[in-house]
Amino acid sequence: MLQSEYGRLVSRHVDLEPGADEAELVDQICAELEIDDLESEVCYRGAQRYRALLRGEAPAPSAALEELPRFDAGQVLLVTGGTRGIGYLCAQHAVRHYGVRRLVLSGRDVFPAPAQWAEHQRENGPLAAKMRAIEGLRAQGVQVEVVALALSDEAAVRACLEGVRARLGPIAGVLHAAGLGESDTPVFARKSLAAVARVLEPKVAGLDVLLACLAQDAPQFCVLFSSVSALLPALAAGQSDYAMANAYMDYVAEAQTAGFPLVSIQWPSWKETGFGEIGSAAYARSGLLSHTDAEGLALLDHVLRSRPERVLIPAIVNPEVWQPRGLLLHQRAAVAGSHGVPAAAPASPSGSGSPLLAQVQAWLIALLAETLKMDAVHIDAGNTFLEYGADSVLLLQLIRQVAQRTGGELDPSILFEYPTIAGFAKWLLNKHGEALSAAFQALPAAPSVPLPLPLPLPQPQPQPQPEPVAAVEPLPAAAPPRPAGVAPLDIAVIGLSCRFPGADNLEQYWRLLVEGRSAIAPVPKERWGYESEFYAGLLPSVTHFDADFFLMSEADVRAMDQQALLVLEETLNLFCHAGYSLQEIKGQPIGVYLGGRSQHRPDDQAFSKANNPVMAVGQNYLAANVSQFFDLQGPSLVLDSACSSALVGMNMAIQALRAGDITSAVVGGVNLLNTDGPFQVFEQRDILSREFHIFDARASGAVLGEGVGMVLLKTVDQAQRDGDRIYATIKAVAVNNDGRTAGPVAPSFQAQKAVMQAALERSGKRAGQIDHVEVNGSGSEVTDLLELKAIEAIYRAADGAPCSLGSIKPNIGHPLCAEGIASFIKVVLMLHHGLDVPFLSGQQPMRHYDMQASPFHFNRSASAWRGAGVRSAAINSFADGGTNVHAILEAWPAAAAAEEGAPGRRPLVPPALRRIDIRPFGAAAGAPAPVLHRPPAAGEQPAAPVESLWGR
Repeated sequence: MLQSEYGRLVSRHVDLEPGADEAELVDQICAELEIDDLESEVCYRGAQRYRALLRGEAPAPSAALEELPRFDAGQVLLVTGGTRGIGYLCAQHAVRHYGVRRLVLSGRDVFPAPAQWAEHQRENGPLAAKMRAIEGLRAQGVQVEVVALALSDEAAVRACLEGVRARLGPIAGVLHAAGLGESDTPVFARKSLAAVARVLEPKVAGLDVLLACLAQDAPQFCVLFSSVSALLPALAAGQSDYAMANAYMDYVAEAQTAGFPLVSIQWPSWKETGFGEIGSAAYARSGLLSHTDAEGLALLDHVLRSRPERVLIPAIVNPEVWQPRGLLLHQRAAVAGSHGVPAAAPASPSGSGSPLLAQVQAWLIALLAETLKMDAVHIDAGNTFLEYGADSVLLLQLIRQVAQRTGGELDPSILFEYPTIAGFAKWLLNKHGEALSAAFQALPAAPSVPLPLPLPLPQPQPQPQPEPVAAVEPLPAAAPPRPAGVAPLDIAVIGLSCRFPGADNLEQYWRLLVEGRSAIAPVPKERWGYESEFYAGLLPSVTHFDADFFLMSEADVRAMDQQALLVLEETLNLFCHAGYSLQEIKGQPIGVYLGGRSQHRPDDQAFSKANNPVMAVGQNYLAANVSQFFDLQGPSLVLDSACSSALVGMNMAIQALRAGDITSAVVGGVNLLNTDGPFQVFEQRDILSREFHIFDARASGAVLGEGVGMVLLKTVDQAQRDGDRIYATIKAVAVNNDGRTAGPVAPSFQAQKAVMQAALERSGKRAGQIDHVEVNGSGSEVTDLLELKAIEAIYRAADGAPCSLGSIKPNIGHPLCAEGIASFIKVVLMLHHGLDVPFLSGQQPMRHYDMQASPFHFNRSASAWRGAGVRSAAINSFADGGTNVHAILEAWPAAAAAEEGAPGRRPLVPPALRRIDIRPFGAAAGAPAPVLHRPPAAGEQPAAPVESLWGR
C-alpha cells in the first residue's frame, strides 16, 4: 500500500516462514531488500519464495451447490455492525431467506430503553431511522436484540454472548460487518496512532476477541466483511489503516485457526449502501465494477452455498479492463506535476486586491502549512502545491478542509486545474464568494500580515565566485527608441549558452573560435571500451549531474538520456545569461523548441529502478523536462530534421513570437555520441574522415562532434520593454526541402538558391549588405562546390563586394542535430563583438573553383569586421533528408549597443551545481558507454548498422 500512496517509496508485504529461527528470518528479509520487482505481496514456505496470485473461479453449477444456510427456531444470527449499512441489509436478507428468527445486532450506538422507543421514532435523526428499521424486523416475527458493544472489550463481549445464549439460544452464524473508516486524515504520515487504533479496533483486536468468545458455539459459518482495498495496493492509497485492518481479517481467515469455518469476503464497491459507489480513477483502472444491493446479496448467497473457507473477492468486472495479475503489482507512480498545463484562474468578483482575497490566501497558506508540517513563512502563494511535495493524497485532505468552510463538496481535481494558492483563492471567491464572505466576516479582523517572501527553487548555495553576482537593475520606465532599420517584430537574441568540444561554456567557445583552435581528436578507448580509429569532437564529461537541484530522483536520472540532462543544465545557464531568475520565468508563456534525436536505450537495471521510466525513453522529454522544471507554459517540442533541426525549431518559434502565442522562446539543439552507431553509418557511406576540410582539396568526409547550444529569443519590442540586453537580431529565416533528388543525401542546387533568396527577400536587405556567410559545409568536394556556387548566385552575382565564409565544423566537428545552433551562436558572437574569427580550412585550392578570383575570402586570424553599415551575416544549414534552412542576422546597432551602461538586465552568475556520477547503478568509474557496434572478432562478419542517417 505505501508504495501506491508514496510514489518514490518501494514497499512489499512479506509473509515469513512460520517457526523459522531468527537467522533464517534475517536471510529472508535481506533477500527481499535485494529483489527489485513489482510484487506487492510474497511469502516464504519451505525456503521457497511464492508470489500472490488471483485464481478465477466460475460459478459452480447449481447442482454442485449446497442449500442456503437454514436456522432452526432456537438458533441465533449475530451481525456485528448490524444496526446500519451493509450489516443491517444482510441481516434483513438472512431473515427473509435463511429462516432467521432470532437476531442480535451489535453496534456502537447506545439505544434508549424499550419504553422510550416510540417517542424517539417520531424524530428524524439517524438513530430514529435505525429504530424504525429494527421495528420492521420485529413486525416480521423476529426476536431482535440490539447491543452497544466495543468488540475489543473481551469481558463485555463474553458477558454479552453468555446473556444471548441464555435468553435466545446458541449462535449458529456470524456476519462480522463492523468497521470504521477515517477520512479526515487520508495521509498515512499524518495519521495519529489514536486514530489508527480506532480504525483497527473492530477488525483486529475485536475479531480476536469475537472468535475466542464464539469457540463454544461452533457456528456453521462466520463471514468476515473485508474490503478489496486489502487486496489491491492501488486502492489502498489514502486509507492505509482501513486496508491494514481488512488485511488482518484476510490472514485470520486464511489461517483457519478458529475451530469453525471462516471466510473473508474482500468486497468491492456497493453502489447503494455502505460507503457508496467508488468513483476514483484507480478503481476504474482496476476493471472492477460497483454492484447493486441485489447483486451483493446474491454474491453473499453464492459464498454461503459453496461454503468456501478462507479468502475470496466476489468480482463483477469489466472484461476489457480486468487484468488480475497486474492488479497485484505495484504501479510505478508518475512524477508530481504531470497533470497538464494549469488553467488560468477566472477573475475574482472581489478584485485581485480585495481584503477578502488576502484573507482567503492567508487561510489557505495556513492550511497548507499545517498539512505539510512546515512554517507558513516559506509558502509562496504563486508556487504550485506540488512544488512543496503535496501529493494527491495530501491534496485530498486539503480540499476536504476547504470544503468544510465553503459548506459543500469540492471536486478534488480542482487543485490540479488551479494548482497555486493564488489561483485557487480566486476560484474559491468566484464560486463560493458568499460562503467565504460570511465565514470570514464572522471571524475577528485579521491583523495585517505581510505576504511571505517567494521561496526559490531548491538549489545549493553558490560557491565563492571570482566576480560578484550581478544584480538585476531597475528596468527603464519606457522602452528606448527603436534604432532605424529595426522592425518591431524583428527577433532579438537576448541570451546564449552552450557546451561544445573544447568549450564548457559560452566564453570558452568564443575563445576557441577566436584563437582558431580545433577540438577534434581520436576517440579515447574509455568512450566505448575498445580502441578505434575514429576521430571526433567530444565533450570531456557528460556523466555527472545535480539531481537534487533539478528536483529529480537519482534513479530517474541514471536511466535518462544524458542529452536531456545537458539541455536542462544549459537552459539554466541560458536564463542566467539573459539576466532572469527562476522566479521571474516561472509560469510564463515561454516556448521550448529543441532540435534533437534520442535513440537512448537505458540498461535493464536502471530502467527497472526508475520511478518514471517514460522519461528515459520518451524523446519528447528532451524538451518537456525544461518546461516541467522551469514551469514554462508555452509549447514544448522536439524536432528532428537532422542537422537543420535547431533552426527549423527556431523558425517555428519566430512564428509563435510574432503571432503573440508566446512571449519568449528557448531554442536549441543537442547531440551526444554515446554509441559508435553514427560512426558506423558514416563509415559505411564512406564519408568519415580524421580531419574536417571544407572548400579544400583535402576534403574527404566528415568528422562527427557533439554538444548542446541554447538561445533565448523575443521580439525586439518585447525585449526593449523588458530591459533585455540584445546581442543580435534575426531579420529572417526561411525553410524548404530539396524534394526528389538523385538520392536521400543528394542536395538540390535550385532548392539551396531558393531558400537563400526567400530569406533575403523577407529580411528587407540587399545581397551586398551580407558581409559573412556561415556555410553548411559537408566535407565533400562536390556538395561543398555546389553550396559555394549557390551562395555566389544569390549573394554576389550582381557585385563583387568582399564576403567572408566560415564554418564551425573544422573546430568542433559536425554535431549533427546541434550543428545549426552551434553555427548560430558563433555568428551572434561575431556580430556582437564585431570580430571575424579564423577559418581552419580552405588552405589547399579546389580544382574546380578559383577562390582567389571570387568575391569570397577566409579569415586566417581574428580581425575586425569588414563591411560598411550595420554588420549582417547569413547562415546555411542543409540536412540529410533535404530540409534546408537559411537565416539572416544583424548586429544590434552600435548606437543602441553604446547604451549598455543604461539600466537593464545583466547576466547572473549561475548557481553552483553539486554534480554526482549518474552512470547506471553498478557501472564502475570510467565504465564505457553502451556500444551498438564493435570491430568484428576473428571469423565474424561486420555488424550491419542499425542507426538512421544523422545529417551531412
